[in-house]
Amino acid sequence: MVSFWSTSKFLFLSILILSTGAAYLYISYSRGDLSLNKMVSGALASYRERDDWGNLAEAEKEQSRRLATLKAYCKKNLSMVELSKSKHEGHVYFYDNIKTIYCYIPKVGCKTMKLLFYNLEHNETLRLNTDGTAELRPKIDNFTDPKLRRSGYIHSRGFKTFNHYSKEEVGLRLATYKKIIVVRDPLERLASAWLGKFVTLPETSGFLGWTKGLNQRLRKYQESNLTNKSNNVKDEGTFNVTKRVSFRDFLFSVSKRIIIDNEHWMSFSRLCLPCQIDYDFIAHMDTVASDVRLFVKKYNITANEEVLPEQRRRHVHDDNVFNKIYAQVPIEEILPLRETFQEDFDMFGYSFEQDLIKILQGKSTG
Repeated sequence: MVSFWSTSKFLFLSILILSTGAAYLYISYSRGDLSLNKMVSGALASYRERDDWGNLAEAEKEQSRRLATLKAYCKKNLSMVELSKSKHEGHVYFYDNIKTIYCYIPKVGCKTMKLLFYNLEHNETLRLNTDGTAELRPKIDNFTDPKLRRSGYIHSRGFKTFNHYSKEEVGLRLATYKKIIVVRDPLERLASAWLGKFVTLPETSGFLGWTKGLNQRLRKYQESNLTNKSNNVKDEGTFNVTKRVSFRDFLFSVSKRIIIDNEHWMSFSRLCLPCQIDYDFIAHMDTVASDVRLFVKKYNITANEEVLPEQRRRHVHDDNVFNKIYAQVPIEEILPLRETFQEDFDMFGYSFEQDLIKILQGKSTG
């Protein structure tokens, strides 16, 4: 990406103004009914930048806004999917001792939440070792601290799902238990999935399964869609199946449905059926520590402070996902993601348009 910083301060300001104008044009072209009010309120920028509610009254008010947004969406978009026919019921966990239902979404703090509810359900105070990469750690625990476990430990605790109960028992629990879901900006989550599977995992463990699989699928797609294959497709002998999957290729494979369906980039709506399950509480990854404290207080769940998620303020580098990662991809290749994840944006009050503006600003300062 060419940078114009070196020319002059005036030129930089001009570029910044033009980039903002470009964002408006893209938004207006893609969605004619967009209003400035919708852009601002959609991303709920006033509270997403912090993880400190200040008081429970403010937190309650925000929780009401989140629930109202979801319920309004579901009322307008009645889904015909029956809960009993969902292919992803395994993401909904039942905790009978604390009478809670939690639907986990990978790359949305699910390890933190699984550990939390495991500790609350079993009156435990376990912690997870966070050194290194989960795939590299030994499959057995060998720590001097009796409360410390390997990072992947929590994923294999045999949590109860729909299959553990009869249809009547499931219905009773859905009607009487507290139901919580944790969500995240869809584009942030998508970048996290790419970093985890196609950058961190190969670099730290040497595992190239995901890389090889997607490169092969991209190769087949290219071969089947290019008219002049002899000139545009490399010979099989020069094709490198282990080459690093770029973020641009990853986004292309998601928007074109080339990549296999996987929970790490599958939509919230498919994993957790927000319009079929009447969730009582919506936590955001940006504010999960404060959200969890409100949740346990609101529903009178006994919890020691040591098992609750740590308070975490949003850091400047958190925005690098838009300023750096997405800014490397042509805008016209990002726009199709709106349709792919539109339900997630609309259900939970996130704004594709505001994400797009951040990306364009990143391009202008890159």
